[in-house]
Amino acid sequence: MAVLKRGGNVDRYKIDVSLDLTPLEVQNVFNSANGGNVKRQSKLANELTEKDGAISQAWNVRVSSIASCPWEIIGNQAEFIDKALRGISPTFDSGLVGFGKWLNFQQSAVLHGFAVSQADYQNGGAVINGFKIYSHSLFSYVDSELPYYSDKDDGKKKKPIFSPRWIYHTATNSREMEPLRAGLVRPLAYLYACRRHVLIEYLRGIEKYGVPYIQANIAPWLWEDSTEKAKIESALGNMTYDGYMVNPAGDVELNFPTANSQFDVMVFDQYLQYSEKQIFRLILGQDSTSSADNSNRSTAQVHNLVRKDILEADVKAVEGTVNNQIIKPLMEANFGAGADVPRFRFMTKGIDELNQFATFTKTLNEAGYQLDNLEDFERKTGLKISKKTEVTND
Repeated sequence: MAVLKRGGNVDRYKIDVSLDLTPLEVQNVFNSANGGNVKRQSKLANELTEKDGAISQAWNVRVSSIASCPWEIIGNQAEFIDKALRGISPTFDSGLVGFGKWLNFQQSAVLHGFAVSQADYQNGGAVINGFKIYSHSLFSYVDSELPYYSDKDDGKKKKPIFSPRWIYHTATNSREMEPLRAGLVRPLAYLYACRRHVLIEYLRGIEKYGVPYIQANIAPWLWEDSTEKAKIESALGNMTYDGYMVNPAGDVELNFPTANSQFDVMVFDQYLQYSEKQIFRLILGQDSTSSADNSNRSTAQVHNLVRKDILEADVKAVEGTVNNQIIKPLMEANFGAGADVPRFRFMTKGIDELNQFATFTKTLNEAGYQLDNLEDFERKTGLKISKKTEVTND
């Protein structure tokens, strides 16, 4: 069960989809994706994180929330599966990645709507050597409910994905039933197109009205004397790098409507700040991460709760993919069909939450109550709980 040898897993294209992007072009890209051709949409999603600082920053935080989250295996044969996953360490020239990098890649589904990878099995599926991750633009949904690999050099070559070799992960949100519409690339692309237009006009205004422009009105005889005129031009050239103007005094009248232009830097700046907050709200569920200008402790706490809900949604989606598409096939290959399958889970509880659980348990105990379902408590806290053995002195 080796990985796909023919056809690459990286799409290195040269022409950016986001070049001179306008809202109308964004609509054209999405219309193409609605028909199943996701190539341009997937490329656009990648480019957004390269060309917009706010999108890049917020997206890195969203991915890091999974990358930095510890995980564990619980249940039957937990130690075996834990060792199998943590022990995946392919060489750099194998074209494969380990389990940690594979987990990070799954977050790309939040932006693109889906993510496809391959598991490199050995010994009849009993061992995983590593994972091969694929550029999203190499797949198509045309006339298909599931994506299929489309060779970038020969579009007629279509390779369907199948379990357990292929691993298919989708984003979790209100549009989950249609992965091509589920990715955050949809709202972010329109935001980027508008931000780009405003930023260009913002910089043009600063250059046009904010940078002094030198104008020299010289006597007619100097204008006619090419040698003296050249000396004046040379002096002006040394005084500025962005241009100057020389004209005969009295013969040419020029107006520079700088004072009456009504160019207001703050109008542009306010929009850029507004759109940046929208980006952080879309990706992280809050905007206090980047700026605390108008936030307070209670507002930050509400934002943090929203962000925690988003993290929990990402975590559940990835956990489901790991448990159903990686651990289950591994268990069947090693212990046979019907074997009790352990569970992979992230440990997302913070110290404050664990302290709240501990206080709650202590209060129940002091009131004469006890926890009857330790498994449920373990699930809520992410901790393995066992009853302490009482030692009696004979």
